[in-house]
Amino acid sequence: MLKLATILDNAGEPPVNTRYRDPAQLAELGYNGVVLYETTALSGIVSPEVVRDPELRTWLAHCWATLEERINATTAAGLDVYLFYDVLVLPKDAVEGKGSNLCCRGRSHVLCPASDDAWTRTLTALENLLTRFPAVAGIVLRFGDNDAQRLPHLVGNDIYSPHCSRCADWSAADRITHAITRCHDVVVNKLNKRLIARAWNVTPDGLHDTPALAAEVATRLPQSDDDQLILSFKFTQTDFWRYQAWNPSSLACGRIPVIYELQCQREFEAKGAIPNYQAPLWRDGCPETATPDQPQGLADVAQRVPLAGLWAWVRGGGWGGPFIKNETWIDANAYAVPRLADNPALDTTQLARDWATQRLNLQPDDPHLDVIVDILTQSPELVRRGFYVGPFARQKPTAWHPNADWIEDDTVDARAAWRMLQRIPMTELDAVLEEKTAAADTAGKLHQRFHEALRDRNHDTLEPLLGSIIYTESLIEAFQDLFAGLIAYRQFLKSRNPSDAENAQRALFHAQSHWNHHTQRLTAFRDTATPFRESGFWDLTQEILTELSEAH
Repeated sequence: MLKLATILDNAGEPPVNTRYRDPAQLAELGYNGVVLYETTALSGIVSPEVVRDPELRTWLAHCWATLEERINATTAAGLDVYLFYDVLVLPKDAVEGKGSNLCCRGRSHVLCPASDDAWTRTLTALENLLTRFPAVAGIVLRFGDNDAQRLPHLVGNDIYSPHCSRCADWSAADRITHAITRCHDVVVNKLNKRLIARAWNVTPDGLHDTPALAAEVATRLPQSDDDQLILSFKFTQTDFWRYQAWNPSSLACGRIPVIYELQCQREFEAKGAIPNYQAPLWRDGCPETATPDQPQGLADVAQRVPLAGLWAWVRGGGWGGPFIKNETWIDANAYAVPRLADNPALDTTQLARDWATQRLNLQPDDPHLDVIVDILTQSPELVRRGFYVGPFARQKPTAWHPNADWIEDDTVDARAAWRMLQRIPMTELDAVLEEKTAAADTAGKLHQRFHEALRDRNHDTLEPLLGSIIYTESLIEAFQDLFAGLIAYRQFLKSRNPSDAENAQRALFHAQSHWNHHTQRLTAFRDTATPFRESGFWDLTQEILTELSEAH
């Protein structure tokens, strides 16, 4: 059973400072393989010499040398190594002047998925990469997304979007099958390595989120009794949001082995700045999307698909902050992944207890243990109520963007929240207020209990977590009051009732106060993550407050 871990460092951002870069730490947690994401920058590159710019050439040479060090350190720790590889991608300098052979006709910098020359070149580079590093166990192939547009030395695109006279007749199934089969010939047939093909697509209607397409592709892929070819899916129907059914495309792949991607620091839910225990969602699925006729979590799905393993994004995902200084809450998720791979039906409450005793060194009779376990087990529902708007998510026709992007990375977009509320029936507004109030109540009670536990008995490991609990409370309270104010304002626009105006003013003033607390006062806690940022928060709330004051 594969138990893979990866760290995603974003192009143009400082590398994440994390203990999980040490392969010995991952081995201790129970992982047996590492996926190195940084090799996306080497996709299509035979050697640094193919790039003309001397600074880029020096940087690429450094990438090659660093990669060798990472591979050696990882294999020395007893872990397998897998390398990310993007298609279709080639060095920009190699494409210039050869557009007619490599690119879509009339589009000189868009590689054509029907170009045999383009495929030959990128596969030559892939073979060179694996030959240069024979200790590598396999490749993670990415074709629904790539980093070429973010890296100045590359040109490339996903295989879905280009359309010219040469490739227009190729269906999505044709393109995907061709990509995987061509890479399979090199990676599996020629070099006897493993090929993990990522199903992910950034935009809708690709392999990852279209079961009919997944079923068609699966019948056209090389069939084998081993797991040399694996399809990889995020466990969610679309991206790592809530209000997601278990990925239905992953259930349509027949005999092709499947590995599931799990995100330990959820990019749409504060990235580990707050407690957000994912193991219950992995084991049983999202309860808000449960239906009797659909499989939900790993405990069920593992009986339905040829499960090859689990792949944890131990750090990374999304862009920007919040930037984490203390990985404790993330570690609870990273700890759970290898154990759920071994036993998908594990009791996740007991798993949380095991983590706290083993990783936080809490004794079974330590009163802090129950507090930590309660925080973890209550956190999934706290996050759902705080970060999402149930009535909006449930009415959406698709699973994409269930939060209407009112929270992206560390940015709270107040105007997006207001637009979302305007699309909800008036009869559902009380339900929105109830879920936000419930989230704030939970955050407050957890803060009180945690603080009382530390007051009764100091604990060096847990003391640094107090800031994250206060961070959670201040953020959720700001959300509660923002939504309460916007809801009351919408009700006032309909009723013109002075009491609705007063409710809106009171709530929006409180929202501003809590936002100040979140962004300005929490810096006193050394290990607390960077605060969220606002987009339109002050402008919108002040506009409404001004309007309401002038109306009365």
